[in-house]
Amino acid sequence: MKWKIGNKTVDILPPVKRYMNAIERRLRADRATRARIMTELAGDFESRREAGQSDDQIMAELGTPDEVAAQFNAALGAPGRPSRWRWAFVALAVLVLAVVLGPDLVNRLTATHAASLGIIGGADGPTAIYVTAGPAAGISPLVFLPWLLGCAAGFWLPTWRNPHACKGFAPSLLLSGLGLLPLLPLAVLLTASCMHHSGDWVSMVPIILGLSAYCGTLLCAVVFCRALWVRHRNRKAAGQDAEKK
Repeated sequence: MKWKIGNKTVDILPPVKRYMNAIERRLRADRATRARIMTELAGDFESRREAGQSDDQIMAELGTPDEVAAQFNAALGAPGRPSRWRWAFVALAVLVLAVVLGPDLVNRLTATHAASLGIIGGADGPTAIYVTAGPAAGISPLVFLPWLLGCAAGFWLPTWRNPHACKGFAPSLLLSGLGLLPLLPLAVLLTASCMHHSGDWVSMVPIILGLSAYCGTLLCAVVFCRALWVRHRNRKAAGQDAEKK
């Protein structure tokens, strides 16, 4: 099978063509740069063939398409492809919205709520009872806002794109920090309990943790601490690498 790359025509088998196409799809560069890289890669492939290596040996030495493309992308300074695991936070946010807004929507569409009762009639005439409807009371969706803030903070972590990132943590830290604000009154409650009843604070901890998990602040705390720790670790590693150079 003939495969033309730029001004170069290479005789390759279908597995090699699939391998080359997979590499090209993973390159984050303009068309001209991709063509230049693939031409160089095809020339290297041909040189290895002439040296007596088989196609399987060449592909094994070069590495997987992800590894080969990552080397070129790093050399070009192109950002990495974000991990698909970050979409788990989107799925969690959708689930939270469904759990929070679903029952409220069903109640608004189907339930009737008695707000007032009136009786109209006379001694000799028919009597009629009128019932008017009123709004239902429920938990405010704002209670679950920290869940959405935590999901957004987790989704925007820069480590999904670059595990060694030292910058870009500000959005995640800001969003998760806002989601931690409901913890302030709980912390005040725990402090007051410790001051007045020294033995009650132990029993208050599970309650506070349960409330934190219920409203999503526990997720924000995990994302916030994770972002701080990873940023510190990556900056420390980058500093050590700079000293070695």
